[in-house]
Amino acid sequence: MHDSLSNWKTFGKHDPYYGVLSDEKYKTENLTGESIREFFQTGEEYVQETSKRIEENFSFQISSASILDFGCGVGRLAIPFARQTQQVVIGLDISTDIIAKAKEHAQALDSKNLEFIVYDGKKLPKLPSFDLVNSYIVLQHIEKQRGLAIIEELIQKIKIGGIAHIQITHGHKLPAHTYLNFYLRTKVSWYNFLYSSLKHRKLMSEPVMQMNLYDKKSLHKLFSKYSSDIVEVQTDHGGFIGSFFMFRREK
Repeated sequence: MHDSLSNWKTFGKHDPYYGVLSDEKYKTENLTGESIREFFQTGEEYVQETSKRIEENFSFQISSASILDFGCGVGRLAIPFARQTQQVVIGLDISTDIIAKAKEHAQALDSKNLEFIVYDGKKLPKLPSFDLVNSYIVLQHIEKQRGLAIIEELIQKIKIGGIAHIQITHGHKLPAHTYLNFYLRTKVSWYNFLYSSLKHRKLMSEPVMQMNLYDKKSLHKLFSKYSSDIVEVQTDHGGFIGSFFMFRREK
């Protein structure tokens, strides 16, 4: 079985932008100044949409919020979040290579209230509490048992009255053979080796990120421990169906 931690570290070392947005223009060998600007522009748009969504649902403004961005990558979301608030923003990721890139981008953009932290991928490090915890297209790449434990840790880092804005994948609408091929590549090492070798016409195992499908009932059961009002907005990433789960922490 492939380990999501080692796979993400591989992407972090060799393809940190493509590992976030799977478009050929973001592969390391194809990167240009323009494609990097486009990459970060998608983050600006996400933060604007998130700010609007949270304000509409909770009358909560992120302009005065401390923020944790879980699975921050090279800072695509954390950097624009830091522009939106005067409070501290912390980006958390498991890849030292990615965090180094994130710090470079933050320094180039003169982000003063932004900190990036590497953690071990198993248990959150010692952190303060936050007004807003955000995670987007991250938890789907983490094995479900470990992911559920991390989700609860993230919720416990939200201040009472603070907001959770967490995207999680829980289904798909792919053809059966397409999903089976993808599933086997992420779970069966020899199958991915065979697939990759035939694809590239040389012996190799292509890194592939897991897409784990969480159980919605389990998620709602977990969230209901902390809030009585859970807002859900559906997402679709290439046929993988998920949701933004949003709520104000009450307890």
